[in-house]
Amino acid sequence: MAKQKLLDIVDDSYLDKLMAALGGKENIQYSTHCLTRLRIVLADPEKLNEAEIKKMDGVKGTFTASGQFQIVYGTDVAKIYTKFAKKFGLSQLSKQDIKREVLKKENWFKKFLNYMSDIFIPIVPVLVSGGIILGIRNIFEANFNENYFMGFDANGDPILGWSMVGASQFINGLNAFLWIPAQACFWWLPVHICWSIFKKMGANEILGIIVGLTLLISPMLNVYEVFNSDGLGSLWIWDIVDQLEKQGKDVAFDWGFMQYPWKIAYTSQVIPAIGVGITGSYICLWITRVCPNVINQILIPTVTVLASYTLALFIIGPVGYIMGSAIGLAFQWALTNDVAKYIFAPLIGLFHAGLVITGMHHLLNAVMIQNVAQYGGDFVFMSVCAQAIGQGSAVLGWMILNRKDPKAKEVGSSAVVAAYLGVTEPALYGVNIKYLFPFIAGSIGSSISLFICVMAGVSAQAIGNGSWLGILSVQVNSKMEGVTTWGGTGYLWFAIANVLNASLSVTLAMIFGKMSVFKKFDPDYIPTAEDVKKLEAKKLAKENKKAAKTKVEKSAASI
Repeated sequence: MAKQKLLDIVDDSYLDKLMAALGGKENIQYSTHCLTRLRIVLADPEKLNEAEIKKMDGVKGTFTASGQFQIVYGTDVAKIYTKFAKKFGLSQLSKQDIKREVLKKENWFKKFLNYMSDIFIPIVPVLVSGGIILGIRNIFEANFNENYFMGFDANGDPILGWSMVGASQFINGLNAFLWIPAQACFWWLPVHICWSIFKKMGANEILGIIVGLTLLISPMLNVYEVFNSDGLGSLWIWDIVDQLEKQGKDVAFDWGFMQYPWKIAYTSQVIPAIGVGITGSYICLWITRVCPNVINQILIPTVTVLASYTLALFIIGPVGYIMGSAIGLAFQWALTNDVAKYIFAPLIGLFHAGLVITGMHHLLNAVMIQNVAQYGGDFVFMSVCAQAIGQGSAVLGWMILNRKDPKAKEVGSSAVVAAYLGVTEPALYGVNIKYLFPFIAGSIGSSISLFICVMAGVSAQAIGNGSWLGILSVQVNSKMEGVTTWGGTGYLWFAIANVLNASLSVTLAMIFGKMSVFKKFDPDYIPTAEDVKKLEAKKLAKENKKAAKTKVEKSAASI
């Protein structure tokens, strides 16, 4: 349905029908919307008529998650919500207001997932933008032919390898120009994270930015460069300091009576930044609460910044670095070990879409960033791309099966486009989970895709667009230690893996959709007379088998 037509049909009668299906105004405790969904907290879920809502024009799917009943409308949802709230006099709360109310009833694990999600959601556009920029630079710097003779350098040594930066001065200059925004997106990530945490906690956001900057500013040494110097990749921070001292670099704060030996910046580090951000925001809130008004403009910023900075350098930074390294090392082992990769690569690809449903996929942002910083590349991002392509393609298979249904075209087309652009929620909630078989088909396709990527040595330079455009973030030849990219470059094998992913997901969805075992998951399915006969025959056979077993047991007992 076209955009204008959807908004046209949302008139008073449409809204009255929607409200009635929701159980009436008194059944709505809170309401808001996100990018594509109307989100409602119901007083009594038993009064909800979900089947009636699913039949309404413009509705692309419904589901309940995080204590909220959610109706998928697409990008028109903001205008629909405004009409809905205005007509019935509902308070237009923010998504954060709703979350706060709902989380009061959730367990600690769900609260943790939501907390991590809230931290990274505002930062994701920055990461995607930075990933695309780094992807372009990746292409510029890629060595497409290692044996190509480019000439001699200033020392008279031969220059081997053909790259765009070596072949064109314009590309070389453009590559250097693009490095500045790329650094702002990734090297200065602790600033983004601390700002996001302070904002979420209701602390002073400017102080959050300052606290993040204290992890980065010179003369502290850039830990990102440390990871890429001399092959250093130790888990222990004191090994890094020892290596830097051997290189003749100043790594200590000298106070005369003692030296603090870890004068390093936590560039691109996620776990230390989260720890410092949380600690700093609590310090800021505490000092704001207890500080007299007459000196609050002096005391609040001073205590917040100095206390956070001191704790960061002495405790949180080193501990956070070790924790982040351990997580990254676990994923690296699972996807690079000669034996483990055959087990974990397909399993991670298979269950990645399940992480999206639970919201746990936001935790992988930290893992991916950490892997790139410490190991020079990342395989987890390949799984992000694979699951989006697989789930979107499975919807395409479902659309082919239901090509005579105009509603299937309306719901499916927008879901496929969104998934192919890296947003899988419309596909998952609108189609795949509802009918189950497309979800399974897409998960199998993404499992095969990640397996091929890991075997072929296709690794990511940075986080980018998590779907087809993720190819821009692929390393031509993997820079991860012990990983060799198969002939033809990483671009070729990314394309092969995901064309196969898409083809397999479409095909499996069409096959699974015709299997009777999945029909019971279809909420719109009406059994035919033949189906009823089969079900009755199956039930009778089960009852006869049970009766025969009981008879045998009685005979055995009487002997």
